[in-house]
Amino acid sequence: MKNSKQSKSQQWVAPAAVGGVVGVGSALATMLLLSFAAPVSVAIGLALGAGTALMFTPLAPKPIEIAGRVAPTTVEESLSEVARSTDQLDLALSRLESRPLWHNSTLDEKLHRLVDGTRSLARMPELRNRAVMDGAIQMLYTLATDYLPTIVNLAIENDRMHSTFSGQKSRQQVEQNIAELEPQADVLGEVLDRIETDIVRGTTHSVHEHAEFLKARFQEVGTESVLNLNNPMTQGTE
Repeated sequence: MKNSKQSKSQQWVAPAAVGGVVGVGSALATMLLLSFAAPVSVAIGLALGAGTALMFTPLAPKPIEIAGRVAPTTVEESLSEVARSTDQLDLALSRLESRPLWHNSTLDEKLHRLVDGTRSLARMPELRNRAVMDGAIQMLYTLATDYLPTIVNLAIENDRMHSTFSGQKSRQQVEQNIAELEPQADVLGEVLDRIETDIVRGTTHSVHEHAEFLKARFQEVGTESVLNLNNPMTQGTE
């Protein structure tokens, strides 16, 4: 995780800058050794340097597939799916964090914490040893395979638009879109805390109660949810 906005900016600038310097320097040396005229060497060096810089720029992740899943009916299957999905989310976020859009945003950090928190709760023996599905397991599964991928996919799409647009106004709109996703992550963090409290206390809420909690919190913070909260996972015992 990044410790400051400055460090995030440095992480974004450094790969491309290093690539450009390496490319230009290497090309100039090669051209001069081959007795090219200095202006020609510089032109070729700049072209190759730009190409090398692109090679150092992190590739954008592909959207995460969330459609067509068959909801598991056992504790083991559900928690295994949580582990698989959080690993996939981690990979996508690691490819986002060094790209230009993210050096002024904290959304990627918040999403990383949510992914880590979801994974950590799914590993707790208190959950893994349960004989039947309950609301905590169901909501963790829904978070890992539906809610978090939905927000990450929106982040990926906005990142794609930001890298495609050349106009400042268009890029500013994309940055605003990302800022508006931060409250979505904040509210999901609250339901994750709620699940952890239930586990520690030995209590439980149904998956529908967790969904209603999310609806209420989105309304209270004054932001419309980008998630489908009407059909949480319903298989198993609550």
